[in-house]
Amino acid sequence: MNFVRLSIAAALLAVIPISIWAAQQAAANTVAAQAASAYDSKDWAKSAELYGELSQSPEAPPRVWLRLGASFRELGKYPDALAAFEKANAAGAALFGEYGEAAVYAAMKQPEKALEHLEKAVQQGYAQPEVLSADPNLAALHSDPRFSKLVEQAKKNQRPCAYTAENRQF
Repeated sequence: MNFVRLSIAAALLAVIPISIWAAQQAAANTVAAQAASAYDSKDWAKSAELYGELSQSPEAPPRVWLRLGASFRELGKYPDALAAFEKANAAGAALFGEYGEAAVYAAMKQPEKALEHLEKAVQQGYAQPEVLSADPNLAALHSDPRFSKLVEQAKKNQRPCAYTAENRQF
């Protein structure tokens, strides 16, 4: 009889942590869905709050940091935005984190730093020249000749075979 009770107790103790974990996952998924909705609807304050909550997880993916940074940028909280983009860089999304930092520095009217980070993004393979040209956050950089060179390099990143003779020899 004691063996049966012990077995039941052990089974319950095994199930309870799984149940707690499942509840935590469901709550995190709900917060993530709410954060994405706030971001998509450009509710920057709510987006920053919710992505800030998600960023507390040690396993926060780079997307959390990128969206947190973008939300802070839109709110004019530039130091917070830069810190979030740095976290995105550290989490493996440096290409987009550097782009985000460039947009923040452009908003701060620091074109040298903006171009420096944009160059880092392009050097790492950023390949969306249309986005570069259309992004209103980077509009102040358009008159700088270095910006045009970065757009051209992004085009080369997008279609490397069109720009490298070795890739067209067959």
